[in-house]
Amino acid sequence: MLKRDLTVGDEKQILISQSIPMLWGLLAVMSVTIADTFYLGLLGTHALAAMGFIFPVVMFMNSLAFGIGTGASSVIARAIGSKHDEGVRAYTTQSIVLAVLVSIIFAIIGLLTVEPLFKLLGAPDELLPYIHDYIDIWYWGCFMVVVPMVGNAAIRAAGNTKLPSYIMTSIAVTNLILAPILIFGWLGFPRLELKGAAIAGIIAYFGALVAALYVLYFKLQFISVKALVTNIWQTWKDILNIAIPAAGTNLISPLSAGLTTGLVAAYGSEAVAGYSVASRIEMFGLMLVMALASTLAPFAGQNWGAKKIERLQRALNLSFYFVWGLGLVMALLFWLAATPLTQLFTTHNAAVQAAVSYLHIVPITYALLSTVMIVSSMANGIGRPMPALIMTVARLLIIYLPLAWLLSKIWGLNGIYLATAIANAVVGLAAWYWSTHTCQRGSAPITVPV
Repeated sequence: MLKRDLTVGDEKQILISQSIPMLWGLLAVMSVTIADTFYLGLLGTHALAAMGFIFPVVMFMNSLAFGIGTGASSVIARAIGSKHDEGVRAYTTQSIVLAVLVSIIFAIIGLLTVEPLFKLLGAPDELLPYIHDYIDIWYWGCFMVVVPMVGNAAIRAAGNTKLPSYIMTSIAVTNLILAPILIFGWLGFPRLELKGAAIAGIIAYFGALVAALYVLYFKLQFISVKALVTNIWQTWKDILNIAIPAAGTNLISPLSAGLTTGLVAAYGSEAVAGYSVASRIEMFGLMLVMALASTLAPFAGQNWGAKKIERLQRALNLSFYFVWGLGLVMALLFWLAATPLTQLFTTHNAAVQAAVSYLHIVPITYALLSTVMIVSSMANGIGRPMPALIMTVARLLIIYLPLAWLLSKIWGLNGIYLATAIANAVVGLAAWYWSTHTCQRGSAPITVPV
């Protein structure tokens, strides 16, 4: 079944059946990050630290892709719920066009500003050659990363999480095979180190690009030639009304990560390496929340478009109960296993200590951070991205950054981590309060370009 009506059926069963494939796909993609971190850790702390500085830039591009994908998913899901097939095709086609244009512009700017940007982030001169090795290649192929992300969002809007999961799994399998071969020079290939990691990733995402476009055009028939030239501006406006705030929401996260990296860099490259490892372990720990949030967005969009608000409220409450319990479990797990988990990626004492400190402090507030993620996804899904943007601005810029600067003066690196936990807690509570009132207000009609 390529399309699924999310406006009928048991809410709990739908969320579970949709989240499991999404979790598998996210596990696959996250395995790319985890595997690359492991491989690069074998090259030494310089390679790991370089990736620590690169990570916010990659997140920045992913946030742009997420914004476009979120805008597309929201309008596509609501169009599906409202039974507007022409609108579905228009939104899907133009979201792919926007993805290509944005990635090309980003790559050109990135290639022209590599050294100034990374020096601004606090990268020392000795790391710049390592950064160039990876990022110069990644920029050239970043459109191959962006288009599949947007395409998968469109497929999920149709209530299908299995196909995106298969596509993401193909990315992981390809990368897991190619990365060690190209990084270490196995099977007669030259030893490319960071260059090899970048090339392996780009090749893996190229396969995903082809697969996503094939499904959208031939299987779902969500892409049409007519939609390339019809009502372009109205379609872009509808997508960008959601995409720009959604991208802004996600752009703040890598901006904050970049600024945090700069703060952590004051404690040495080993501290940056440790923070980089902890960030990747955290992403792994929050994957199930990410899967549920990804599922909730199209569920919210379809039901909001169909004006089934009480149904959405029930699904939201179920999501809260789940992520609160999961957050407590993950906090306990990371507290007990922080050291052995970190030592899977680096054995340098200072890097291990930096990562362990993070995993002892920040996960305590995962339940409330997960609340923010769930509410943000729901808000984007129903076409109200501004609350998600406000929550993110409040969490990262208004609360976190001033506290990080202040508390680092008192408790050093641990002060930065404590500021993260406080920001998660405050905004998580506010997100829960806002969401309990939103689903009582009904839905607005969607304007569909035809």
